[in-house]
Order: sequence, then structure tokens, then C-alpha cells
Amino acid sequence: MASFDTESSVGLENAAYEFVIVGGGTAGLVVANRLTENPNVRVLVLEAGTNRLNDPRIVVPGLGPATFEDEDFDWNFRSTPQIQLNDRRLLANKGRTLGGSSAINLGMVIYPSRSGFNAWETLGNPGWGWDGMSRYVRKFHTAAGPSIENREFFKGMVHDQKDQGSSGPVQVSFGDQYMPYHAAWMDAFKALGYPQDEDPINGACTGPFVCPGAIDPATHTRSHSAAAYLTPDVQARSNLRVVTGALVEKLVLEKKNDEENAVATGVQFSKGSDVYTVKVNKEVILAAGTTQSSQILELSGVGDENILQSHGIQTIISNPGVGENLQDHGVVSFGYEVADGMPSGDMARDPVVAGAAMATYQRDGSGPLGMVPLVSAFMPLVETSDDERKNLLQQLQASLDSPDVSRTHKKQYKALQTMLQNPDEPTAQYILAPFQLLPREGENAKRLFGLGHPGFFISLVSLLSYPLSRGSVHIQSSDPKAAPLIDHGILRHPVDLEMHARHSMWMDKIAETEPLASLLKKGGERLHTPEPLDDLEKAKELCKELVLSMYHVSGTCAMMPREDGGVVDSRLKVYGSTNIRVVDASIFPLEPRGNIQATVFAVAEKAADIIKQDLS
Repeated sequence: MASFDTESSVGLENAAYEFVIVGGGTAGLVVANRLTENPNVRVLVLEAGTNRLNDPRIVVPGLGPATFEDEDFDWNFRSTPQIQLNDRRLLANKGRTLGGSSAINLGMVIYPSRSGFNAWETLGNPGWGWDGMSRYVRKFHTAAGPSIENREFFKGMVHDQKDQGSSGPVQVSFGDQYMPYHAAWMDAFKALGYPQDEDPINGACTGPFVCPGAIDPATHTRSHSAAAYLTPDVQARSNLRVVTGALVEKLVLEKKNDEENAVATGVQFSKGSDVYTVKVNKEVILAAGTTQSSQILELSGVGDENILQSHGIQTIISNPGVGENLQDHGVVSFGYEVADGMPSGDMARDPVVAGAAMATYQRDGSGPLGMVPLVSAFMPLVETSDDERKNLLQQLQASLDSPDVSRTHKKQYKALQTMLQNPDEPTAQYILAPFQLLPREGENAKRLFGLGHPGFFISLVSLLSYPLSRGSVHIQSSDPKAAPLIDHGILRHPVDLEMHARHSMWMDKIAETEPLASLLKKGGERLHTPEPLDDLEKAKELCKELVLSMYHVSGTCAMMPREDGGVVDSRLKVYGSTNIRVVDASIFPLEPRGNIQATVFAVAEKAADIIKQDLS
């Protein structure tokens, strides 16, 4: 990949392309790959970040956190102060390099749910239910099955190779050096009455499961969007051009009168001190991610008139839904000291141990650096009485009845209410990480992942699968270089706060259950709170103190009917435009369950098919 030149700006002054894709990240490179399969379609990808395809911090899966807060890889945003979280500002790290966030995340591959996609369809999006999406969940990846050793290690693991993706670009595989905690995780849930009942790829699952990682099983390298969809043969296509260091400032829109849709005739971007405008013959495709696709629309005159006017931007398409509807998975982390003599990823703070891990990886790709060392579980709300559940549903109904809740949110809440009324529907995801996380380090990602607390720990974390809380992303300036105002909104809805508190309390129960309990130090240090939680109000306060963004932001260009607050239609076209589409997580009408990169890949694959259909 070293010879792939993305820095050159030669010829951009008077260039024209059928498609200009804004963002060379998780979604953008999928669409670029699929569109340029047709040699007659010329595509330009504009990526604001870097080309670091050969950098070990991207190539080596376990080095992902080393990229955080580094401007060569990360936008390194922060949220606005979150009043509902004691005025804390949340980390909003986001990929700023070819491959986007898929190039710097922790690599988990978690598949979306049948009920979640079906809820998308009920919101006015035909073809976006499970029946229309499941094939794309498989299309983007090729899965390597668990080894015989893995199956013996993880008793009760449910995995059928025929259900997996078998021919997609992203490589998905399991690790080779799991720790005792990982096996104990499966057994502890079984002891609690929740063995794994399904493979999550089939759209359901209650109980624990071993989540694969986006890792090539042959090379043990990260299989991110650029590595998978921008392979040497794709780079060699004469109809594809990728330019890095290209910050899109706005779309050039033309609109003859108020009755007509606006047409994007070009894309204006800066590279260094030079400003270019590239002509667009067919479509502009926004794939800049949830925080920036809406930002670029606003900079271009698409959005809420009041916001645009306040920054001196002429309104070309009035749509107050742009930038609204932000959703995210908030994550609460508990840390438990491990028993004497037990291993922990915290050992990596010893340079000798870290050096040995790197030597092992460089020898044959094995060991902790070449895998995703995480296991997960989907769980319903348990140990909650009928009255307590009824009270939660009444709080949700109060939102549906409230005149202060927008039509957009009421439609969404109605869809989520159907799911929450089912006591068996998993509403939270739990994850075991065999190392410490330090959420009280707040706004510093390097300290959060820095293993800075003395001793050896594991972390259990919880996140709500289908949050009700909503935030927003809006410009704070007409300057395209200015960071957007990101309001995550996490735990803003009282039902979210109570549900997360209840799920967090249950994490202590997992840690107290054999065989996991014996692997933890009796009376050992706890990084979250000294004593087990048994009081709901205390648990709520702890959640407010500890919750962080899981970096799963979505929804700011929601795919919903325009009258319901939507920004794009079910063919991903921006309302009021003839030729602007959005193809990234910002179109999600509802946050999907689990880590969202698999859903982004699937949505982008479907988007490419839609664009091809509309071309023919």
C-alpha cells in the first residue's frame, strides 16, 4: 500500500466526477469500492485526515488506543458540558484517517438485532427491516470459525459457520490467547440461568457470547474499511481517486426558486492553503460520520434556518431535523482487582511485558496484540419486579403523552415501547475487558485506557442497547475548521437513567458468581465504588459520575419521513435535494444494539446497491 499516493492535488483545479464521496472512513470506502466496480463511473473520495495505512498503530489490532488524541488519527472532539451528568464533558474521539473509526476502534464485531431493524422499518423505511438488511450483515464480511481449542475453552459457545458471512471484504475472526476470565464469563451467566441461546448474527441472542474481532486470521492485522475495501487492486482502478488532507468546506448548491429541489453542482474543499471546487456530474455522497455529515449540510445551507442565520449562512434547504436526534450508547465501567497470581492486561504497563507481547506478535501474529480480548452478553432487565417494570413503562408513556416531546421522538419512543414491553427483550449489553478502565479520568482518552492505577484488574461494563435519550450536533461557526457542538444527551431520559442503574447493579452480581468470583481478589479493590451496590438512587448517581460515550453516535441525518423530523428518505436522499445522499451512521433512525461498526458496514453495502439501482 506504500505506493498509493493520496497526497497529490494535481489536476483537481478543473476536475469533474460522477460521484464525490465526502469521507474516506467506515462507510465511504465501502461505497467507493462498490461504485467503481463499474469502470465507467468516476469517483473521488475526499478524506480530511491522513493516509496511515501502514502505521503499526492501525495495523496491529491491540494498539488502537495509542491513536486516540493524536491528530494524525483522531478528530479528538469533546462534548458540550452535560448538565445531566454533573456538567461533565464527554470524550468524542473519532477516526480522522483512511478507514475512519474502523481503523482506530477496539475492533469488536457485534451484529445488530432483528427487532432493532424491524423498528427502523416501522418508522417509515420500507426495505430496512431485518428481512431487507440481514443479507447485508453477511455481505460485508468473511468469518473464520472458532478453533477446536476455542470451542473447548468456551463451553456452551453457539456458532454455526453456515450462518456467517463467507465472501465479504472485512475479515472477522476469534483470538488465540483468551484468559481464564473469558471462559468464566460464559459459565457465570450459565450459573445465573442465562446460557447463550443463539448466535447474535441471526438477529437475536440472550446471554453471553464470544464476540469476534475485525482481524484477518491469516495476517493477524486489523481489517478496517481501508484495508478491506481499498485493497491494491481497488487502488489501481483508473476511475477511483482518493485524496487525503482534503477538508470539505461546503457543498455548492443551486436552487432556481423555492418550488424546486436544490442541486449539488460541486464540492468545495481545502487542502493546505489551497481551496478547490470539484464539479459533480451525478451525486454527492456524504460519509463524514454522525458528527460531520450534518455539520457539512449546515455549512452548505441545509438545516434549521435559525441556526444557519445566526452564523450568516443562507438557507437553501430548510430542515430543522438536521443535526438533531443524536443517539449514543453510554457505557458504565466497573473495575475489580484480580486474585493474586492471575493475569491481567494491566501487566502491559511493564515495558518488559509489553516488549514480549510485541515480539510475540511480530514473530507470528499471536498473543494479545493480535486479537480482540473481549467477551460480551445481551441481557434483559432482570431482578426487576412487575411494579418496577410497570413504573418504567409509565415513565415512557408520560413522554409519549407530553406536549414537550417532539413528533420525531414520539414516533421513536412508540417503536421502542413495543420492545421494552417484552420482559425477555435484551435491553443491555455487558462486556468483560481483561484490563482496567479509568472513567473518572474524564476527558482524557489516554488516561482512560492508560492502565495508570496500581494493581491488576478486569473491567465489566454495561451499556443500554436502545437508549431513549437524545442529543444533537450543530455548527458553532461558519468556519469549517471549527469543531461542531456535540451534545451526546446520554442518560438525559429518566427511563435510561433508571434502566442503566439497574443493569449496573446487576454487574456486581456477575462478579460475585462462580466461577468468575474465584478469579477476583476476595475483599480486593474496586475501581468504581468500595461496596456492592444495592441502592437504586446511589446506582443512579454512580452512573451519572462514571458514564462515558461508547463512541457509537448516530442519528443526526435520520432516515424518517420529513414530517417526522427525517433528513433523508429510505433511498438515503436528502429531502429538498435532487442529488445528495448520506450513507453513514447519521442516517440510523434508531441506535442499533451493540457496537455499531457492523451496522455501518451493512448500511453502506445497502446504500451502494441503492445508488447502483438508481443509476441504471
